[in-house]
Amino acid sequence: MATTAKNTAQTAVDKYFEALTESYDAMIEAIKLGNERGYRISTNLLTEAQRGQREAVDLGRKLADDPTDVGGFYRALMESTTKAQGRALELARQMFDELSESRTETRETIEKVVKAQRSAGEAAVEAARDVASTTAERVRTGVSRVTSRVGAEAGEVAEATKEGAERTRKTAASAANGAGTD
Repeated sequence: MATTAKNTAQTAVDKYFEALTESYDAMIEAIKLGNERGYRISTNLLTEAQRGQREAVDLGRKLADDPTDVGGFYRALMESTTKAQGRALELARQMFDELSESRTETRETIEKVVKAQRSAGEAAVEAARDVASTTAERVRTGVSRVTSRVGAEAGEVAEATKEGAERTRKTAASAANGAGTD
C-alpha cells in the first residue's frame, strides 16, 4: 500500500511539474511569437522607409535633370505620393493583421496557461491527498501496534496480578489454618 501511495504521489508530483513546464512553455512561445511579429513589422517599416527614400532621391534627380519640366515633375510627385499612400495603407493593414494575430495568440496563450495552472492545482491537491492518506495509514499502523502491545502488557499484568492474588490467598489461608491450631 505504501509503495502504491508513493507511486501515486510521485505521479501527482510529476503532473504538477509537467503542468508548470507547460505553462512556462506557453509564455515563452508567446514571447517568441511577439518577438517575431515585432521583427516583421520593423523589417517592413524599414523596407518602406528605404523605398520612400529612393523615390525622394529619384524625384530630386528628376527635378535636377530638367528643372523646367514642371509637368513631368508634378506627375512624378503625384506618382510618388500615390505610392507612399499605398505603402502607408499597406503598413496600416499589416499592423491590423498583426494586432489581430497577436490577440488570437494571446487568447490561446492565456487558455494554455490557465489549463496548465488548473492541472498543476489538481496535481497539488492529489499529492496532498496522497501524503495525508499515507500519513493516516502510518498513524493507524502505529496505533494498532501500540494497542496490541498495550493489550499484551495488560494481559501479562492481569496474569501476574491473578497469580499474586492466588499466592496471597494461599498464604492467608495457610496462616489462618496455622493460627487456628494454636
